[in-house]
Amino acid sequence: PASKPLRFRRWMSAVLLLTSFWYLGGSCSLLQALFDPNGPQFRIAGFSIEDISLDGMTVKLDAELKNPYPVSLPASSLNLDLNINQNHLTKLNTDPIAVKANSVASFPIRLNLEFKKLKALFQNLSSVEQYTMGLRGSADFDVKLASMPSKVSVPLSMEQKVPAFFPDVSVENFDMDAPDLLAGADSALAAAFDLKIKNQAAADFLVQGLNYSLELSGNSFLSGESVETKKEGDASVVRVNSKIPLMGAGRAFLSLFQAGGSSYRVKGDSNLEFPGSDLASTAFGFNKEGKLTW
Repeated sequence: PASKPLRFRRWMSAVLLLTSFWYLGGSCSLLQALFDPNGPQFRIAGFSIEDISLDGMTVKLDAELKNPYPVSLPASSLNLDLNINQNHLTKLNTDPIAVKANSVASFPIRLNLEFKKLKALFQNLSSVEQYTMGLRGSADFDVKLASMPSKVSVPLSMEQKVPAFFPDVSVENFDMDAPDLLAGADSALAAAFDLKIKNQAAADFLVQGLNYSLELSGNSFLSGESVETKKEGDASVVRVNSKIPLMGAGRAFLSLFQAGGSSYRVKGDSNLEFPGSDLASTAFGFNKEGKLTW
């Protein structure tokens, strides 16, 4: 067995080595030298567009933080710069992240993006099929090793191609036909219209299933669902045909028919798919107001 003087010399050598690392390279270099040269690392395990509205969209990143050190990394936020085609869009801070020693922590990062700000970055939006979303930043963790306070900075950097989809919804080709008052109890208002979903940019998209409701002058008029839509150029269109018996709710709309027009509100939701993209289907909801004439 090693003699006491030899063990003492080894112990002093270790102390001197640790002290040298501390003064020469800082705390993070010390941890890297002792335990893992790569240090803690972020990884983006998944990217999805969680939902889309007429005003913006929510992007979700499934992130992981791997900590190879024998000390935990206490709660700290990621400070990130969000770029679109290398143009700065905004800064953001995530909720605090913490990870235990020698562990991996999984957590979501959600980005709420306004279409108004996004569109301002493109000169010719109607020709844009996709853009590159980039995130750059880091999280700084205050840790202690052998009672010595230190800071561990963990960078994050990623890029993702995103389909350029900036939706608009409209009610078009609205027709309302006069009821046959001689039909008695069978008298009905006949209404037909196109519910059109259009992309103001150039990414191809498919609408999968559509639930909708239409109000006229603040009153519920029609609601329904469509399993299929048809493509017309850069838009997806649902043609709605319906009759409303005058003996029921139709009486409330007879005066509207005679007025020749009305304000409207159309609401709905569906799932969107982007052909050629590896993204999963995305929830799409809309709430749009406008004016109609007939």
